[in-house]
Amino acid sequence: MRAHRRGGGLLGVPEGAEKAVPDAETIRELQEILGDRAGVFRDAVTAAAEHGPAEPHWYLAVIGADPTARGRATLRPPPLGPRQGADAAGLPVHLESSKPDNLPVYEHFGFVVRDEFRLPGGGPVLWAMRREPQA
Repeated sequence: MRAHRRGGGLLGVPEGAEKAVPDAETIRELQEILGDRAGVFRDAVTAAAEHGPAEPHWYLAVIGADPTARGRATLRPPPLGPRQGADAAGLPVHLESSKPDNLPVYEHFGFVVRDEFRLPGGGPVLWAMRREPQA
């Protein structure tokens, strides 16, 4: 699911999708992109998953914004919109951030820091955040 608003984008993973097995083409593409870093990526994803919620939830995988739209982008489109996505399903949303400057932005949209951990192999510190469903 992809949504855009004012030069920004969201990629959300709905509840249950984290159980899906990537197809062979996706795995091949990731290996081509990551090259000899594929193992590091796998270890990072595994470590982050250990800090995620066990109950059904949506995972906010990627957020991007056009630097020229700074301060104007919102997190209103799916998966956080009131009539679709996580809120409509009554599910919380989970994300990780490796940039401390972004924490207040996410907090503005209802996310709360639930955990702080360092990725293996000298990776960055991540903050696991959660947003409860909104009415």
